[in-house]
Amino acid sequence: MPTEFLHRIRKELTITLTGLHEVVIALSELVNRKVQILKLHWQASAVDQQIVAIRQRVGEQIIARLTEDGAAANPDSNRQEIDRLLAEATSKIRTLKGDLSQVEALLHELEAETLRETLLKVQHDLLTRAASLERVVISHGAAASGRSPAQLGLAASTQVVAILRGTAILTQPDSIALRPGDIVILIGRRDDLQADAPIFTHPQRQRALA
Repeated sequence: MPTEFLHRIRKELTITLTGLHEVVIALSELVNRKVQILKLHWQASAVDQQIVAIRQRVGEQIIARLTEDGAAANPDSNRQEIDRLLAEATSKIRTLKGDLSQVEALLHELEAETLRETLLKVQHDLLTRAASLERVVISHGAAASGRSPAQLGLAASTQVVAILRGTAILTQPDSIALRPGDIVILIGRRDDLQADAPIFTHPQRQRALA
């Protein structure tokens, strides 16, 4: 009996330590990702400042060239020098913009990964409560087109949490008239979402909403 008891304790302790190890790894990865994001933001800001500094410097050089004594007497020489300054600045800025594009691509990748993990956690939380998150696009001729979410007669559990229009996230979604092409983010019970989704994509319920 003592041997079996000790064996069980040892087994449970091993499982607990394994779980703790996994948690530590997960937290380390999360912290590391946030540190990487902060570093990339700093790099992007530094590159952007370099671009601004180059533009300011070449502007000052051109002004100095145009206002120095004898500038009017040598217009061709001045033009050639200004062209050279502009060419050098353009080349440096092009290189820096290439670096900036790479940094921004890495940032988007890391931020998308972080967002993906957050959405998975949200989806898990919703599933344990028989709920879900839905993304619908307003179709031309849909019953919801031209109406606000408050006018649609949605189920009590169905909530419009965001309307995405172009690059904007519209606030106070309940009072905004929906347009074809709008992306609507819904949250609610799965059964209610399945029943309400056609309002945003099909015209069949137009009469019921009138």
